[in-house]
Amino acid sequence: MQMNKKAQGLITALIGLMILIIVGVAVTIPVVNSVIANASLTGSTGLIVSYIPLMIALVIFIAVAMLVSHR
Repeated sequence: MQMNKKAQGLITALIGLMILIIVGVAVTIPVVNSVIANASLTGSTGLIVSYIPLMIALVIFIAVAMLVSHR
C-alpha cells in the first residue's frame, strides 16, 4: 500500500519531533545544567542563568505544540 504525500509528511514530522525531544531533553538540558553548576555564578547573574534550561524546555514544548496543531 502506497502512502500519499500528506501521510509521508506527517511521518517525517513525527520523526523530526522525536529527534527534537530526545536531543533537547536527554542531551541539551543536562549539559546546560552541568555547565551552569560548574560556573559557580552567584547573585542576579546566577538567577538569570538558572532559567536557561527552563527556556530550552519551553521552546521544545512550543515547537511540539506548533507542530501538532499545524497538522
